[in-house]
Amino acid sequence: MTAVWAELNLVVADQFRDGNVPANFAPLPVAQAAFAALPPTGQEYSYRGDSACHEHELLSWLRNPARQSGPAGCIGFAISARMSLALAAAIHAVPDPVWQPYTVPGKAADELRDWADVPFVPSEASEQRDPEPLRSVAVRVRPRQGELVADGTTVTHVAILSNLWEWDGARLLQWHREKAGTIEHVHDVVKHELAGGVFPCGRFGANAAWLRLALLAHNVLPCSATIRIAG
Repeated sequence: MTAVWAELNLVVADQFRDGNVPANFAPLPVAQAAFAALPPTGQEYSYRGDSACHEHELLSWLRNPARQSGPAGCIGFAISARMSLALAAAIHAVPDPVWQPYTVPGKAADELRDWADVPFVPSEASEQRDPEPLRSVAVRVRPRQGELVADGTTVTHVAILSNLWEWDGARLLQWHREKAGTIEHVHDVVKHELAGGVFPCGRFGANAAWLRLALLAHNVLPCSATIRIAG
């Protein structure tokens, strides 16, 4: 698990894990380490994550302005939602006039995309029901010609969770999508250009050190590039 400071493209926290650990296992310590690594002069903080970050302890920590082991005040966030049966049902219940057009730059023109706020309170025993529910924003994707998508349906839904109620839904979705230009790019560089995707042996500690060195190399490269340009 890796956390990246998006504005500077720097890895600020990482955790090497066993291969059989679920993706959404205890993301909170990594988030806390990431915010602790930031300079104390920061005045505004935000957090974006994929569905591995859809985990109650992390969400509760992000929502608490008096959080422990982190900066005080608001942390605006947007996190990909795990599609539960209850959330899927709530999305399907949204009336058609509520959906608004949503344009994604670079996406195929043969798809229609819409977004909508979804009234949703978790009902599963595995989900925590908080006094103030989070904002759920869904995206509906439909082929223009009515063809079946990969799973055999005519429509696909995804959703995000956020505490940013004042933002327009399209703006919120686009901001969340922009993480694809940060964390995924870091993973690509570390794995394919800095040998982080091929581990040297079968020992956990040695492989963890190998990945940490690759991440440190990634952080050094932007600095060295700046020095060359300045010179």
